Amino acid sequence: MTFLNIALLAGAAAFLIPLLIHLLNKRKVVTVRWGAMHLLHEVIRQKKRKMKIEQLLLLITRVAIPIVLALCLARPVLTAMRSLGMGSSSLIVMLDDSFSMRAPAEKTAVAGASVADTARHDLQQMTESLPSGSAAQVVLSGGSPRKLLDQPTTALDLVPKKLAEVPSMSGPVSANDAFQAATSALKDAPNAAREIVVVSDFQDADWKAIADGAALPALENLSKQEPKPQITFYRIGSDLAENLSIASADLSALVAAETQPIGVRVRIKNHGKRPWQDIPVHLEADGTRLRTARVSLAPEGEAVLSFTHAFDKVGDHSLSVRLEGDSFSDDNAFHSVVQVRNQLDVLLIDGKPGSTPLEGAADFLELALTPHTAAANSLKDLIRTRKVDLRKLRRDDYKTAEVIILADCQRIQGNDLGELDKFVKAGGGLLIFAGPEIDIDYYNRELFRKGEGLLPAAIKGMARAEIADSPARVLMQRLTHPSVLYFNDARGGRLQDAEFRSWIEFAPPPNENTQRILSLDRNAPLLLEKKLGQGRVIACATTANAEWTNLPLQPFFVPLMQRLTTYLATEGSAPAWQLVGSTLLVNLEKAELGAEFTLRDPTGQSQTLKSQQEGDKVFVQSPPITQPGIFALQRVGTDKTTLLAFNTDNTESDLKPLPADQIKKIADRHEAAFADSLQSYQALDRTRRHGSELWQPLLIALLMLLFFEVLLQQRIARS
Repeated sequence: MTFLNIALLAGAAAFLIPLLIHLLNKRKVVTVRWGAMHLLHEVIRQKKRKMKIEQLLLLITRVAIPIVLALCLARPVLTAMRSLGMGSSSLIVMLDDSFSMRAPAEKTAVAGASVADTARHDLQQMTESLPSGSAAQVVLSGGSPRKLLDQPTTALDLVPKKLAEVPSMSGPVSANDAFQAATSALKDAPNAAREIVVVSDFQDADWKAIADGAALPALENLSKQEPKPQITFYRIGSDLAENLSIASADLSALVAAETQPIGVRVRIKNHGKRPWQDIPVHLEADGTRLRTARVSLAPEGEAVLSFTHAFDKVGDHSLSVRLEGDSFSDDNAFHSVVQVRNQLDVLLIDGKPGSTPLEGAADFLELALTPHTAAANSLKDLIRTRKVDLRKLRRDDYKTAEVIILADCQRIQGNDLGELDKFVKAGGGLLIFAGPEIDIDYYNRELFRKGEGLLPAAIKGMARAEIADSPARVLMQRLTHPSVLYFNDARGGRLQDAEFRSWIEFAPPPNENTQRILSLDRNAPLLLEKKLGQGRVIACATTANAEWTNLPLQPFFVPLMQRLTTYLATEGSAPAWQLVGSTLLVNLEKAELGAEFTLRDPTGQSQTLKSQQEGDKVFVQSPPITQPGIFALQRVGTDKTTLLAFNTDNTESDLKPLPADQIKKIADRHEAAFADSLQSYQALDRTRRHGSELWQPLLIALLMLLFFEVLLQQRIARS
């Protein structure tokens, strides 16, 4: 046992006061001879014995009262763990380092401090209060969870030093992944006494589903470990209720030709309860502000703005949209990189040429990819097409192509199939359209090849909507693939307007290299993508002409085909933008192995990177990027510069936290504790690491002693 206020134990010496009073007031007996006294001897003897017992009980009670009072004020706690030699403990902190942690905190000693600053301060207090010999580890749980240190450390002052080097700009929290990382860290814990503390602002966007009953398998498994670790949910709140953000910014094209206008559609969201008036929104190109628009937002409303800009020089260019007005500016900008090129060569292989305009399998594709050329106007098309009859295909036709499109090709002859396979694996893009002429057995045998060939999935057969039935349509859902993000806004085109009377049915994808881009409302894939070597293949379940569908007759057919084609053509290039928290990765030529590169961040700071090789791939890779903006990667000794854009994940832009009672509900469900301040956590820590405080039962005992003393005194007085 130990005491939190040990100095007050001196008050126990007050027990001497009633003892001295008792001794000083002890009666002196005077003997008086009386003849009949012998008749009362037995009664007096019994009475005297009873009085002595009562007096002794009264003395003990009065002595105990100041002793119990002193113990109560000294706040004793049980120290059974320390008495058994287990005072040292292992602390694993799951620290939320996501974007929302940069918001201002509710209670902080430093003006303007963020939630992350408060979390680091409180974490330092936690580690400083650990007993000697304890170890600590931090799992950064924003985005992809990772350990702060290679191993738990007993040098506890190292933890806050390392944390000071970690910015809070990762993606949203995946709670189950974070608990899995904590379980892994717990395996290295050197002490039997183990504790996990989840330090977070508990954003509604991250934790709402769990509060509503979603499972946390990793936490459930953690709770079954022996010895069972103590788990605490520690909430640090934000006092920022109002926030504006750029929810999305979609480019009309991933690659552009010189002087070709690029459209940018920006969606701005108000996440708070107050209206905003005349918010300035700026368009910037290559670091220069071009124009400004203004927008007003209703409470919890949103607005959409559109900008256009044309670049007149070949190369990488930055395009940014930025808004002003609110106090939390980290999600007020969107950055992208636009590739401006002279030409993009596409080879169209027509498996069923027509004798009249728009009758052939690839005729609509040719119009969609080169609309300005077809219209004979002065604007320049990015894409240059060469249409070849499948029966007249030669090896030389592949030489300059960056993307190859097969339109209703019955079979691909052996040599041509080998050329296609080599073309894709070397980094080319292939787009396959179905049609009534394709030989399904041949496609499955030679193009699918049990998942090893070009086709993303096997073909089960042909499907069609009967005349009496409604046609199939594109399934309405939030689109996530880069090539179709633009169509999440209906102003980019309503994909659901396209009707499909016939289509081929693909079997389920054979592995994780294949993903759906679009689906039909008949639970059938419309567009499937497969990664193969350095390139990609996209297969479409319907025709590229109007034989099976009215898709080519829709206004969005032109941007859809152009975006699919430019996506395939830029597979080896850096993406238009990436999320903060991911690594910069640029593929290189084999001759560039060992070359050095300089990476310059938006603030002008630079670091040197060296290219490396893994298998047949040569690339340069950076550590995780921790700030948004435009980065420039330049090869040392050359003028070759690649621009890369990084943006914050806006999932947590709505800063509404999960209510405390909901967090406590999660904690109770998993037999964990909940704390919403450093003081409440420290009280929990004292109870769990030292033992239970005893002042409450001692106070009850004191009251009982006082009551007993009064009763006993009254009884003696009556006697």
